[in-house]
Amino acid sequence: MLVRELVDGERIARPQELQAVVLTCLYLSYSYMGNEISYPLKPFLVEDSKDKFWDRCLLIVDRLSFNMLRINSEPGFFTEVFTELKACGAVDSPPPPAPAHPAPAPPHALTAA
Repeated sequence: MLVRELVDGERIARPQELQAVVLTCLYLSYSYMGNEISYPLKPFLVEDSKDKFWDRCLLIVDRLSFNMLRINSEPGFFTEVFTELKACGAVDSPPPPAPAHPAPAPPHALTAA
């Protein structure tokens, strides 16, 4: 859900930018859904500056925290997101349809800065 909402091929200029966004989404997903109190940051950093990572984290939380909370509070939404995720892993399946309730528009565009 996070990657789908954040990755825009028009704004991602380099593979390193895509990697940084995907790893940030993974870090937030692990932190949000995991049983651990915290996860080590180093495996998720691919840039020289931790500030860029944390700025991206704050942008993601600001933009998508509503839907992240819905995953736990609305079983139907959880099923919708989980079904979409499973479909992304299937080799021969068509892409899943867009969700019925897209994330609200971001207050500002995501940039890899």
